[in-house]
Amino acid sequence: MLNATGGFQIDAPTLQSIWSACDLGTIRSTDWAGKGQNNPALVINDTHVIRFDGLINKGLSRFHGERLAYDRLRAAGIPAPQVLVLDDSRSLAPYDFMIMNKIAGRPLIDDWPSLTGEKRQQAATEAGRILAQMHTISFPQFGRLYGTERVFANWPDSIMDKFYRDGWAAVSEGNISAAICDRMQAVLTHHHPTFASVTTASLVHWDYHFGNLLQEDGTITGVLDFEWALAGDPAYDFDRREQWDEDCPGSRQWVYDGYISLRPLDADHDTRVSLYEMIWLLDCVVDARDAAEADTMCAKLIGVLQRLET
Repeated sequence: MLNATGGFQIDAPTLQSIWSACDLGTIRSTDWAGKGQNNPALVINDTHVIRFDGLINKGLSRFHGERLAYDRLRAAGIPAPQVLVLDDSRSLAPYDFMIMNKIAGRPLIDDWPSLTGEKRQQAATEAGRILAQMHTISFPQFGRLYGTERVFANWPDSIMDKFYRDGWAAVSEGNISAAICDRMQAVLTHHHPTFASVTTASLVHWDYHFGNLLQEDGTITGVLDFEWALAGDPAYDFDRREQWDEDCPGSRQWVYDGYISLRPLDADHDTRVSLYEMIWLLDCVVDARDAAEADTMCAKLIGVLQRLET
């Protein structure tokens, strides 16, 4: 039995039955890939990667959106895997899964300490350029890339839908007070014109950090993990910018340098990023693994909220 963080389990016979059903031959080797908790992944035979949806969500699998994102990325010349199989029937395994080709390279976050300063700058700058290229990919509607739920005709409706769902969950679980939720709503309502100014639904990764970028010798070889991707405001992808520097010291400025070499920033970019950081931190509060983590994320959220209120 193969076990992953979060209680996910899959046994060797089940894996082989999947491989046989997909005409992929015999499994000779397996190894855990990445550090994702929601979507455990295994490298099979050093040629393919199989990812499982460990959340077991109801409705259409998030992997449909991820496959669409990868297709659009490759069409735009951005390195991304090809999804060979997507199965959400749960007839071969009790989880939705998809099988992709394995891309060469290791997570940039893992290799950052061993890279030279020149290679670090090269990789982070390229990460910025790739992000700018990604934001030229557009969709006809806002919100999810797949299905008919959480899809909207405009960006403000998409933002407020997420806020109401996460805000209600956080309050009902006792992780934030109703007063904080009311203050957040007031800030978002005040900035409605900011959201309404977004008229193009751009591809947004929504989890753009150096654990989701593969590299070899300072060259980015792949962008991964688009299961939460959406169509919206490009500034949304900068909500992890503090994490960039925390994980890979010095990287943030280089990412920005690469980005603005291809795409200008909005005049109110910093305000937009703070708004999206607040929304992301609310999501972190809701998904916190324990009370201590929820308290930490709530404190960060309040700090961002206070900045936006001034």
